[in-house]
Amino acid sequence: MSILQKQNIDNIEKYGRPVLSSLKFREALSQCHHHSSTVGMHSLNVTFIALGICNMMKMLHLQVDTKALVIGCLCHDLGILDRSHFSSGPEMCKIHPVESADLSVFFADPENRETVYDICRHHMFPLMATPPKTREGWVITLADKISAVGEVALPPVRRKWEERNLKVIAA
Repeated sequence: MSILQKQNIDNIEKYGRPVLSSLKFREALSQCHHHSSTVGMHSLNVTFIALGICNMMKMLHLQVDTKALVIGCLCHDLGILDRSHFSSGPEMCKIHPVESADLSVFFADPENRETVYDICRHHMFPLMATPPKTREGWVITLADKISAVGEVALPPVRRKWEERNLKVIAA
């Protein structure tokens, strides 16, 4: 395991433990998402990808709030849970970021609550018209799209990601 991979796992365990151990996240691990994964596995994939992007940004001396990023990534799709109340796919794309953002504030600290909210609320850009306001919001927007493509179009990549994710969940 590379040093950066170990650092990413440590950050997820350090900052994401309240989300990972929540009943909502446990529910997310059993609800199908993107026809090939679960909401929970997808959220972990997004978190790892976002942390990788942040590692590259740090080389350019661009700082991010790692704690807000981890919490936001793990919460960004929790609004999808029990999606039977959505009447359509477009409605789900519009409403789940709002519900995810509302849930995320329970896991955020007062000093990063706005950033976590922005991450969840605007991660569907450009499908939704309002772009993120924070650097962290832009990171997850990109990470979410990369993860979705990997989960749907690249089964070997998805399986490798799931093996890694199971180690984090089991910790």
